[in-house]
Amino acid sequence: MKEQLKLFMRLQEIDTQIDRHEAVLAQLPQEMQEMARNLVSLRHEMTEIQEGLTGNEKELQKKEDELSIEQEKIKRSERRLLNIKNLKEHEALSREIKLGKKVTGEIEDNMLELITKIEQLRKNLDRKQAEYEECEKNLIEKKAMSEKMISKATKALKSLKIEQAQLEEGVNKEYFKRYTMVRKARGNAIAEMVNGSCDGCHISIPPQLGITVLRQLEFVFCPNCNRILYVKPENIPTPNGGK
Repeated sequence: MKEQLKLFMRLQEIDTQIDRHEAVLAQLPQEMQEMARNLVSLRHEMTEIQEGLTGNEKELQKKEDELSIEQEKIKRSERRLLNIKNLKEHEALSREIKLGKKVTGEIEDNMLELITKIEQLRKNLDRKQAEYEECEKNLIEKKAMSEKMISKATKALKSLKIEQAQLEEGVNKEYFKRYTMVRKARGNAIAEMVNGSCDGCHISIPPQLGITVLRQLEFVFCPNCNRILYVKPENIPTPNGGK
């Protein structure tokens, strides 16, 4: 029975390692997909910012053209004003010049707003570009690292599964069915008895059952979690009462 227990303990070690390697193989592609999705999202954001930047730059150019036209109108009116003698015409043209200056002031205010927006958009675009380049670099590095880890995990799994198959052939078939069921439900099917308690569920083991575990003459299952119980050799009391 002790040999069978050793086989099951080794089987659990192998199963745990297999689970870990399979988790790596499942997780790495997901991580890279997430990083790739992040890159796509950043590209979309950069495109939107660039479109906004282009639109505002066109609008600024339009305002610059409008300003130039209004300023030229004012200059012509001011030149005409110098030659007008009629008071009424002088006042009318002065009002026209004043209105033109008001319009140019409004255009200049709009231009300042556009310039501020453009500067902010350029900063945002530069920041997103830097973020994109960093993410792209990380993805390339992650891909290279993942290829190594996947290769390593695949090789390890091949070796582990060979040993797993050999162990499954050597263990008691009836107990193996129970081992499989408990492992599926609990994550592991074997637990150490420590200070009279199951280390898997931390429930106290009845004293008489605990003695049976110490003797290691038969398989003992935790009455609470159904894990196979064992005791490390160094924790088994010697006949004189020591360890």
